[in-house]
Amino acid sequence: MNLRQIYWLMQVSSWLLIAMMASKYTIEEDATYDLLFQYFTAVFIFGLFATHTYKLFVDKYQPEDSSVQTFLLFPLIGNIILGFLFFVLDIKFTSSEILKSNYNTFGDYFGLFVDDIWVTTPWFFFFHILRYVTQKQTMNEKMISMEKMLIKSELDALKTQLHPHFFFNALNSIKALMVIDHHEAREAVDQLSDLLRLSLNIGESQTVRVEEELKLTKAYLFLEKIRFDKRLMYYFDIDEKLINKMIIPISLSTLIENAIKHGIAKLKNGGEVKVRIFEEDENLMMQVINTGNLVMQDNVKRQDGSGIGLVNLKKRLELQYTGEASLKIEEIEDKVVSTIMIPLARTW
Repeated sequence: MNLRQIYWLMQVSSWLLIAMMASKYTIEEDATYDLLFQYFTAVFIFGLFATHTYKLFVDKYQPEDSSVQTFLLFPLIGNIILGFLFFVLDIKFTSSEILKSNYNTFGDYFGLFVDDIWVTTPWFFFFHILRYVTQKQTMNEKMISMEKMLIKSELDALKTQLHPHFFFNALNSIKALMVIDHHEAREAVDQLSDLLRLSLNIGESQTVRVEEELKLTKAYLFLEKIRFDKRLMYYFDIDEKLINKMIIPISLSTLIENAIKHGIAKLKNGGEVKVRIFEEDENLMMQVINTGNLVMQDNVKRQDGSGIGLVNLKKRLELQYTGEASLKIEEIEDKVVSTIMIPLARTW
């Protein structure tokens, strides 16, 4: 049921109730059914029309956007006017004998007028509560929509920063290889072509399957293996039950890039990179373990001003998973361990 339907349901039900109460307590007990029906119909139709007119008037001038005094003035004046109109209606349907016997002074008529105001007051009270709730809900929906648009635009901006950074390193690999082996360089270009195709395909989405991210990772490692040869050894340990889970794109690939550029590439004898994807405590864990140490890698990042990939990855995790996911980098037994943790409940 939408808000418009709720409004009309409240309109009809409230004025049916008010009309029944007014018919019982306003019209004399010995009145004919014809008179009761006329009075009931008059109160119902008149109240329905008058209050809907008030709603249209409020919708047009939007008193909520003005001062508090103006906002309070609208229902006050509306209630007084409606009460006066019902006062006139009561006078019209009251017999002259009753008027002469019960209403002799101005105070008697004023008391009737006040009673009619109290009869219509509940309508104004509930109307403005419903209006406040409606506007609050609309405002919240707009805020949520704006936040989603902002998050999407930030994620898109971060991905456009990441792509040139990611592929710049791959082009450097090919440039270095061309001096050594033209045949291998051509093969590397083919691999880079596959890498670009995969990256463009998954980069268009906010989330991708683990399997797709692994294809991108393997293509990148294959390319780097051509460059480093025996200095780079890599292994995969993947829980096959998790390959259809959804993650943010170019996340695992960023960890691989960081491990090679700031770890393996700076070691004379190279080293190993191990990729693990497993489940732990209801979380999807993506882990990259590389030879090296954090002190060395931090020094390298400070010297060449790099590290934008990890900074962007942290920001993307924060935006996509609203603080529920994390990126942790630590040193364990002469190995740098980079771990992304994403709640399994957020991987569908």
